[in-house]
Amino acid sequence: MARPPKAAPAPVLPSSPAAALAAYGRVEPKLLELGPEDLVTVYVEVPRAVSSVLSALPHLRELRDEIVRDLPNHPIDMLDELEDYALAAWYADLLYSTPANELDAKKLTEEAGTLREGLLVAAEALAYRNLLDKQRVADIRKGKGHTDLASDLIALAELFRGSWDKVRAKTAVEDAELERAADLGVRLLAALAARPGKGSSAAPKITDAADRRARAISLVAKAYEECRRAVAYLRWHEGGDGDLAPSLLQKPRGRRPNAEKAAAAAAAGAPSEASAKLPADEGSAAADGALSSAEPANDAEPVANA
Repeated sequence: MARPPKAAPAPVLPSSPAAALAAYGRVEPKLLELGPEDLVTVYVEVPRAVSSVLSALPHLRELRDEIVRDLPNHPIDMLDELEDYALAAWYADLLYSTPANELDAKKLTEEAGTLREGLLVAAEALAYRNLLDKQRVADIRKGKGHTDLASDLIALAELFRGSWDKVRAKTAVEDAELERAADLGVRLLAALAARPGKGSSAAPKITDAADRRARAISLVAKAYEECRRAVAYLRWHEGGDGDLAPSLLQKPRGRRPNAEKAAAAAAAGAPSEASAKLPADEGSAAADGALSSAEPANDAEPVANA
């Protein structure tokens, strides 16, 4: 008897740009080692891919000891570093998707400097009353240079958020300022990364955004695939890897481009040219509207490929 389907895990997305930046820094040496032959085709949008991986991590970690015991040749480092790979891919996609008109480092720096100082003054006042960590605030105040400026904004946003229930009624800082600080910090880092040789050593060394993104998503997709294979072996008699999201390397199934036309024609009682060209099973699926419009199309463009 087949197992009843389990409820899909709630989507998980990175909540900390600072953590994503740190993860990218740890992962970038591996990205630099990748050649064209190491890049793979990924048909899932990066945020969705990252969410799938992060959602699967608790289940994968529960099986780590079994994997080590029963699959001694499995590259367990791919599981151990999977979270870093996912966060790095999210960060690379964030830099890639930042519009060019938002990469004016001069304008971003001016706004960032003003916002940082305002948040710092408020943080120091709260720290004086022991409502925020004095040492963390003092460390942020020591920051110098454009990269520190960007990182300081992200750190300040997270510092306030971490104690927001306690301090929100005791400060003039508003939610919108914290959201802008986190967003502006990441965008300033993106702007610095887009200017080869002008940022500090903390900026990404891979300066082509598309190349950086392709390498990062390839790394996490291949590592996740290895983890899925291990789970499929261990749980083969219990349904394989059914508890995990589908492979990031498999072209998703779904509605074909002409399916909607076929469905409309079928509803009108007339065969259409589009439905005539579909195999019988696909034509009936189109006519019945059986596939959810939320599913990706069969001809979805790859997110990254070699």
